[in-house]
Amino acid sequence: MKHLVFVLFCFYHTFSVAQNINENFEKWPVVEKAINITGIDLSPDGNTLAMVCGKNQPLLLYDYKTKTIIQEINVNSKCLGYNVFYSKKGNYLLLQEKKIETSFKKAKQADYVIVDLNSNKVIHSFNKISDAKISFDEKQVITLENGTVYFRDIKTGKKHKEFKPEGACNALAISPDGKDLAVVKKPTKSDIKMLASKNVSKKAIKSAAKSKHLITIYDTESYQLKSLIPDFYDNINLLFYTDNGDRLLSFNVASNSYINVALPKEDYQPTREGYLSRTSTQPEFAYSPNGEHFGVATVEAFPSLNIYDVESGSVIDRYDTKMKIWKNMKKKIYAGSNTSFVFLPDNKHVLIAYGNSLIKWRFDKE
Repeated sequence: MKHLVFVLFCFYHTFSVAQNINENFEKWPVVEKAINITGIDLSPDGNTLAMVCGKNQPLLLYDYKTKTIIQEINVNSKCLGYNVFYSKKGNYLLLQEKKIETSFKKAKQADYVIVDLNSNKVIHSFNKISDAKISFDEKQVITLENGTVYFRDIKTGKKHKEFKPEGACNALAISPDGKDLAVVKKPTKSDIKMLASKNVSKKAIKSAAKSKHLITIYDTESYQLKSLIPDFYDNINLLFYTDNGDRLLSFNVASNSYINVALPKEDYQPTREGYLSRTSTQPEFAYSPNGEHFGVATVEAFPSLNIYDVESGSVIDRYDTKMKIWKNMKKKIYAGSNTSFVFLPDNKHVLIAYGNSLIKWRFDKE
């Protein structure tokens, strides 16, 4: 399939990246003890980092310019790691439990927490559900629970809509305008018939139907099926719209996991754009503010961050977290289990979290 070809192409470029890596960076501890920062996100105004630090650790709000902790919020963390996402206007944080997902037969289950940053309190907790998203207008929380989609008022938690898409599992995403709902599903007979009508080969359909996922698009008002992306995907674990709504991104668990891209403005046509991530634990991935680069948290010999040039599809730079343990311990810097990152507004730097430290790194020096 074309996704496999493209992923192998990306894999080749990952190992042909220039050797002058990890130059021009600054590293410092957030706190001078051995914590594991598992996820970070930057506020919409570009000033404040939200950082989640694993089991029994508070969520930190951090001014990276002055290197100071602004606020600690108790989120009653029960798992070893979270990803964290600011809502579009910056009033809420969504925490998603990081999981290693390999099973296709069972729908993904994880814990989610929503923090109101006006009160600095947890306002919603969801245990063992497939997915949760905050709408771009910050009025709703949309969840996928045991195959049913629920729309809740973000302030009260009251359910005001629900529906059960056929075969729904694992992940969902809502478009920035709130009109489209993307839902991952296992193929059904009606899906297969629809794919056949879109000139997808019968041989490909038959071989993929039992072990692949599809992405369906529903109208959020009528619940009518609007589109079925005419391609099969490996085990989809994460699903996101970009902020401007021009792309729908899916993270696919495979022997070499990867991110795929579809185009909502072109009836959700799949593209040849894709990015490799050598991890089954949900990684962080994002476009730079100007859209010219794409970053993917990954694992080579050590947790790493790969920076792609979007136009060429090739890796142009990499930050490798390999470090001299004893030398760094003297500086109160301790290793972690994964990398988390954000692009900075200048389109030249990223902030990388690893262990208890932050790294400000300028990528693509040339």
